[in-house]
Amino acid sequence: MHTHYDNLKVSRDAPTEVIRAAYKSLSQKYHPDRHADSEEANRIMRLLNAAYEVLRDPERRAEHDQWIVAEEKRETDRMQRQAQAQRAAAAQAQRQAAQRQQAARQAASRPAQQARAAEPEPTDAPPFRSRKARPDRQERTRRAARERAADGPAVPLPTYGSIALYAAIGAIIIIMLGDWSGTGDVSAGSAEARPAPASAAQALARSVSPGVQLVARERGYTRPPMTPRGMPWPDHSGYLPGYPVLNGNGLSTLTVDNSGSASDVLLKLVAVDGNAPLPVRTSFVRSGSSFTMENISPGAYDLRYQSLDSGEIFRSERFDLSEIREAAGTSANRNVFKLSAVPGGMSRSVTISEREFP
Repeated sequence: MHTHYDNLKVSRDAPTEVIRAAYKSLSQKYHPDRHADSEEANRIMRLLNAAYEVLRDPERRAEHDQWIVAEEKRETDRMQRQAQAQRAAAAQAQRQAAQRQQAARQAASRPAQQARAAEPEPTDAPPFRSRKARPDRQERTRRAARERAADGPAVPLPTYGSIALYAAIGAIIIIMLGDWSGTGDVSAGSAEARPAPASAAQALARSVSPGVQLVARERGYTRPPMTPRGMPWPDHSGYLPGYPVLNGNGLSTLTVDNSGSASDVLLKLVAVDGNAPLPVRTSFVRSGSSFTMENISPGAYDLRYQSLDSGEIFRSERFDLSEIREAAGTSANRNVFKLSAVPGGMSRSVTISEREFP
């Protein structure tokens, strides 16, 4: 994270006198008069001017400090989530290793278990009996007759043919029951073929225009639930919390009219005086509303904005904001940019990539 304090090489609790002295020293070093042909020096000088404009103003400096605190908290949360993910991955790896070791032990013990299962079970009966100890055949017959008489009439066990017959009858019954059940399922399905009521998410998707839905599906885009700073989207149009408000010592105003659009917009006012575009205002403009940025310093700018429904990013043509001193006072620009009903429908705007959306 790079802050205005880093650009001026001062601490965050530096007093105004130290900030002014640091700005003066660095300005003399990188002044365009000394580096007329150096684009890098011109870029550094723009950063120094922007940092000094913020830090010398107590209110803007307080906003910048709040942004730093929010960024540090977001970075801390990110590192904590990363550490938790690493710990969870390590625990998962340990569990998988334990499972592999247990599977290996089971595989190693399986041959021994199979060998034990193949061994004959021990018996307490002696290996042989003498002929005298065996009961007489006639005695065995009489004993079996007495047991049958005590238990009632004997029921003959089914033969192999009877078993096959019973199995065939059971299979036929199962097939008939299956056909009857399938017919009942089809009838029930026909009775319940009415379309289910749409969910809240489907109702929200229908409220977005079909063209926006098609573009979003083709790009694999889903509207983000939070701002890029990890905060909830505001319920009204205005500057996004956590972003600095720069170039604020002028008289010009810029109104973004999103009253005719069906999509909320994430919008950035970008200073393009040099080679490196610098976002100076970041705002959120809800569909059906407008937002006015005030006290904008003179310079060259363009507008870059993203449709939050489709994810498309656009850039306007470059425009200049100027101030003219007259006898009755100083006149400044009062520009109005109107977004059309189609996201990206600003007149003379072009599609850009995420790399060009600083």
